[in-house]
Amino acid sequence: MKSAPVLTLRESRGPEDLEELTNIWRDSVEATHHFLPPEVIDRLEPVVRDEYLPNLTVQVAEVNGCLVGFIGMQARQIAMLFVADEARSMGVGSMLLDWAKQRFSTLTLDVNEQNPRAAVFYIRRGFKPRGRSETDAQGLLFPLLHMSWSVEPTG
Repeated sequence: MKSAPVLTLRESRGPEDLEELTNIWRDSVEATHHFLPPEVIDRLEPVVRDEYLPNLTVQVAEVNGCLVGFIGMQARQIAMLFVADEARSMGVGSMLLDWAKQRFSTLTLDVNEQNPRAAVFYIRRGFKPRGRSETDAQGLLFPLLHMSWSVEPTG
């Protein structure tokens, strides 16, 4: 009988993981961000690789030693959460999000309004829309939903 794939999390190894993380980002964006023209993705890729990823706290998900997703944190802000297309709907995103929720009592994130599947993913995991911007972080006309989550008080 074949054993099930083993999903594990670990800290990013920084420069050693950078190319693979960038590939996961691109793979995920091409599969889910149909509203982004290829030239915008091409323009964003070096920014993600050279500016965003090196300045985030990154936790990666591996299946049997192969990277399949990552979450990038900037304090309590989820700056990036991407899962390789072949690993979507396998619990990778939920596991990465749970990792962040275990570390912080409040979290914020921005999600592209034109990526409703991602917005629903976060809403189902307790995030609430708190606002909206007409443009993304690059100033492009791709609206963002601002969302937040906090631990429910007990008692």
